[in-house]
Amino acid sequence: MSQTDIASRLDWVAVDWGTSNLRLWAMDANDAILARAESDLGLNKITDGGFETVLRDLIAGWLPDHLSQDDRISVIICGMAGAKQGWCEAPYATVPARPETLAAGVVKPVLRQVGLDVHILPGLCQVDDPDVMRGEETQLVGFMADHPDFAGWVCLPGTHSKWARIENGSITGFRTYMSGEVFALLSQQSILRHSMPGADDAQAFESAIRHVAEKQGDLLHCLFGIRASGLVAPNTDTAGAGAATLSGYVIGSEIADIVARLDHSESIALIGDGKLSARYNQALRVHGFDAEIIDAEAATLGGLRRAHTVLTNL
Repeated sequence: MSQTDIASRLDWVAVDWGTSNLRLWAMDANDAILARAESDLGLNKITDGGFETVLRDLIAGWLPDHLSQDDRISVIICGMAGAKQGWCEAPYATVPARPETLAAGVVKPVLRQVGLDVHILPGLCQVDDPDVMRGEETQLVGFMADHPDFAGWVCLPGTHSKWARIENGSITGFRTYMSGEVFALLSQQSILRHSMPGADDAQAFESAIRHVAEKQGDLLHCLFGIRASGLVAPNTDTAGAGAATLSGYVIGSEIADIVARLDHSESIALIGDGKLSARYNQALRVHGFDAEIIDAEAATLGGLRRAHTVLTNL
């Protein structure tokens, strides 16, 4: 689609502003995607209040000419733009929270130029058993829009994996696990970095999942066993699949804790990329659960669409 066509049909812009990356979508009046853009200019790379400049530079080719204060394009942003270190802090909403609650908590940064109407969505916090999320709540809203009758748990695997409880159209609570960050630290900065070469071994991964499930509390001993296997039994499966085994121990520990809080009548969904979500589902199956896997981008866009609809009707 040409820039002229995009500009003539543009109704609003959806933005997911993360710590490391930034994704943007040009949307028409029917919430269909006209164009998309990506950048590595996440929160960590923006200094001196450069958020507005970055945004305008990335969407300049989408905008119609001669925008004014009375003729503005709406921009809906989720993620780290609303953090304390971000563009404009959007205070956390508190669980239990419905989609309308989150949309009503938007903040609007002061802009240096006319033509845009920017809304930054809040994150979500939990006071009892303190926890926070920023960005994932928008994916949850997108999931809820497509699954209005869902009751159960939704997992968002990642650097800091989230498990959110949804019932009666509301996010009622959640738990965060530092699984991705722990894996990165152990595989890159601990003694285990010497044991990481090896194939992506599904059998070794599942074996580690089962070991953690059977011997809870044994995790720290298991971790050193990865290193020891490479030294005293270098031809074993564990020694040849260090990364898969480590992943199984870390994810398995997370899954073992969460399934202790579930019963088998509850539904589970996974929002994430295909490979990581498949690993989580493999771990869940060891415990007798099976999850529906949801595309992360589709969930993000669904949440931003829902926020735009709510804000338009306020």
